[in-house]
Amino acid sequence: MLWFLEKESETLICEVRQSDDGRNFELAERTPGEPEQVERFEEPTRLIEHWLARQRELYNAGWRPKT
Repeated sequence: MLWFLEKESETLICEVRQSDDGRNFELAERTPGEPEQVERFEEPTRLIEHWLARQRELYNAGWRPKT
């Protein structure tokens, strides 16, 4: 699942995905021109909890869904 967020002229892409080995789950964040930041989780419920908290942080910092 991909989310595209924007703040002023910046774009942030957030992706929830299964890891390449199929054993874990990942939350990846990237902005154009910057290295991707990836957090790994063994349990999908932990990933979801973390993503919801991170989403609140981003919204509080002014990030909004890209239109």
